[in-house]
Amino acid sequence: MPKEWYVSFHGGEEKASLNNIHVYSTDGTKLRKALNKKSLPEGIKLRELRGFVFGPDDDLYVVNAYFEYSQVLKFKGALNENGQHDFCEVFVKRHAENPGIDHPFNVVFDSAGDLYVSSQNTSLVARYHGPASRKGEPGTPMPLPESLHLENADFPPGTFVPSAKLASHGLLEVRAVIFAPNNELFAADPAADCVRIYEARTGHHLRNLRSRGDQLDRPIHLLLTPDGRYLLIGSGGKDSILRHDLRQDSTSVFVEPKSAGLNGPAGMAFGDDGFLYVASRNSKEILRYSGIDGRPRGKPFINDLADNPEFLMLVAR
Repeated sequence: MPKEWYVSFHGGEEKASLNNIHVYSTDGTKLRKALNKKSLPEGIKLRELRGFVFGPDDDLYVVNAYFEYSQVLKFKGALNENGQHDFCEVFVKRHAENPGIDHPFNVVFDSAGDLYVSSQNTSLVARYHGPASRKGEPGTPMPLPESLHLENADFPPGTFVPSAKLASHGLLEVRAVIFAPNNELFAADPAADCVRIYEARTGHHLRNLRSRGDQLDRPIHLLLTPDGRYLLIGSGGKDSILRHDLRQDSTSVFVEPKSAGLNGPAGMAFGDDGFLYVASRNSKEILRYSGIDGRPRGKPFINDLADNPEFLMLVAR
């Protein structure tokens, strides 16, 4: 089955054409935009897209990050005749009764099919009923986890991992979140120079992942290796990528600082060729590294991008 790269960009009002997910071939050729803007109803506007994921229903869930929007948009997983995803609905949005989602960054589903959203402005991870939920209306905030029941704080509805302003085990900041094979939730906390780890479903804080010395500096993006053994961590303050062995609980440098011009490591994904593809945000490139030893592999996969790349994913058509 042929595959293509999906890439989201920083976007913004002055870069309206970049407020989409852009599609590239496996040889780096720019092809089209993935989201059909013509299918958007009045009042829905794409602005500063961030994380995106295919859900348990095979539909595509996309973070619309700009402050006044703060939404998770749902698009059909199947492509239309033009090779684009048509709009379905606003799955989650910020409003008076759902203030926890504010400038969202990343989305991920758990093994039960429920949706988790990290938000930069509220420094929390919120949990929402998934598309097939029988316990609540899809897209609405889920009940607080048991870890928060005894806390004396007023948490926004749906809070799963709270802000440190409301709980001692909470997040100073938050960017990427990801579930490990054992279903533990990993959350990058750049302000604390660590990745915080929480128990799935209960939300209990388990431990913090740090590194020796100052190798782990402002973690932003996270990725599991295909075999599920290692967690890759983009160290934004060092322009490097660390590799944490989930079995041995040890962390080492995988991609050396500024290797191949890496400047602002953002989204990461593995290609079918075994290479690690990394969005170099500040240099506006997609770089390639060996999936075995982290060394650069040839010239940039894509360079001279028109904007800062944020997330990327290899998608089967």
